[in-house]
Amino acid sequence: MTAAKHNLHVAALIPGHLTPDDIISALHDHSTILTLPTANISHTHIATTDPSVESTIQKDTYWYPADLHPISTYSVTQAVTMIPGIGPRGTKHVTFPASIQSTPLGIKTLSDASGVILRAEFRVIAGGADDGEVEGEGEGIGFADWVLVEDVEVQTSWYMMPFVRGATEDTHKDICRKVIEKVEMEKRQEAIARTAAKGKGRQSLTGSLKSDGSAYKGIARQLTDGDGEAIGKPEKTTYG
Repeated sequence: MTAAKHNLHVAALIPGHLTPDDIISALHDHSTILTLPTANISHTHIATTDPSVESTIQKDTYWYPADLHPISTYSVTQAVTMIPGIGPRGTKHVTFPASIQSTPLGIKTLSDASGVILRAEFRVIAGGADDGEVEGEGEGIGFADWVLVEDVEVQTSWYMMPFVRGATEDTHKDICRKVIEKVEMEKRQEAIARTAAKGKGRQSLTGSLKSDGSAYKGIARQLTDGDGEAIGKPEKTTYG
């Protein structure tokens, strides 16, 4: 049976207030990429105990050396729309294995869903040396110091390719943007939590001072003499 391939390139700007490490760390948390696609319903980690399966995965030249960059495999369940417009009745649940490898610049993924083989590599790269643009689907995305890019290759039978191509583009066109938005949201939540913690600390300190007036009394004693009279400023100060 003749197989057909389709390649897709997606890119998204990384805002200046985020670092490359912020994005790479999010990708190395594999749950990020396993939960963002809207079609994904669930995933579970698979402990690879079958030596033949593990050997087959690791021998694929697509991967970096597995002894340096371990490969994790997950069982992923997706809701695939077979007949649009009729809701859940037009969807089919498909479960398949997906392998993910953390790399120095991001991750590599490979999934095989009933003969649809999809490879996707996410990388954080520097913006273009000339005009800072990274080519997306048809046109540049603008200037950025750092960019998250995804390169996808999907392979299936020629008669399935029109459907698979459309589903792949719908699923992956926004993944890079969603990764960046997820990191931004987590950063905002962390900032809010820190601010709230500082506010509670200040309220606790103020409350303790109000409940115990000894601190204020001590200051008052320092500003009065032994008879309770206020200590005034000297009329004149001389030097030498």
